[in-house]
Amino acid sequence: MEDLIKEIYDNKMEKSKWNRTDYEIEKEIRDLLQHEEEHLPPQEYEKRRDKMYQAAFAGKEKGFAEGFRYGVRLTAECFIQKEDRGES
Repeated sequence: MEDLIKEIYDNKMEKSKWNRTDYEIEKEIRDLLQHEEEHLPPQEYEKRRDKMYQAAFAGKEKGFAEGFRYGVRLTAECFIQKEDRGES
């Protein structure tokens, strides 16, 4: 199932190159690093920025997978409850 969720996520990301969440992540990283840029050598700043992006987008992907699994469980639960009540 993990492979299927990853494939769905990758396809979703391919179709929507940039979305509101990505914009908010970028803004948050810029805000967090605002003062660091002034005090760090450019290469060190870029390393920190890149690591923050990696962590943020890895978290975004993990969050998508968790949300997807939760949605599937919730849907299955609804169908089970519907069957238990004898609804069609």
